[in-house]
Amino acid sequence: MVKKRILFATTNPTKVARVRELLKHLPLKVLSLEDVNSFSQVIEDGNTPEDNARKKVEHHYDELGIPTIAVDSGLYIGRFPDDKQPGLFVRRVTGTGNDVTDDEMLQYYKQELNKIGGISKGIWITAIVLKTSTGNILSKTFESETMFTSQSSEVQTPGEPLNSMQINPTTGKYYSEMTPEERMKAQGARAYGIVEFMENNIDAL
Repeated sequence: MVKKRILFATTNPTKVARVRELLKHLPLKVLSLEDVNSFSQVIEDGNTPEDNARKKVEHHYDELGIPTIAVDSGLYIGRFPDDKQPGLFVRRVTGTGNDVTDDEMLQYYKQELNKIGGISKGIWITAIVLKTSTGNILSKTFESETMFTSQSSEVQTPGEPLNSMQINPTTGKYYSEMTPEERMKAQGARAYGIVEFMENNIDAL
């Protein structure tokens, strides 16, 4: 079976691996930006996850002419005060506009969680945007709940450090310690939404 090429607009190898795993049952060859030697930066100054994902697909589609997807998320932690909500700046927590390292990210969220008792429910708002071979743009946004704890796992996921601070309330298992199948179930709409969206729109590629 001939696989359709699709570009995933991210430089994060962990996210590339995760999306490849999610979509492995589809006739797709998921390319990363590194695969196509594209290292140009997109300014993520949108007001929603969809805004930022749309900027990425438009930029890289125009650059390379390959059907392109982007996935962006916002995070809201229930017990955080309004001025501490990550929102769209999950990794840009210093206020400088620059991404922090995995270790800096873990340290920040541990500190803030400890201030509110060490545990809190959270909500991820995730958008996926696709620009097709004909230049049409399709998108969907979905929400999924999670639980954060400041008592992090020793097992970390490079590129996705918050996996070691999220637990499944039913099993008490950390996301970073789960198999891909377990993590997909725990992430709910964050994972199943991406799969369903691509299944429904694969003919548009």
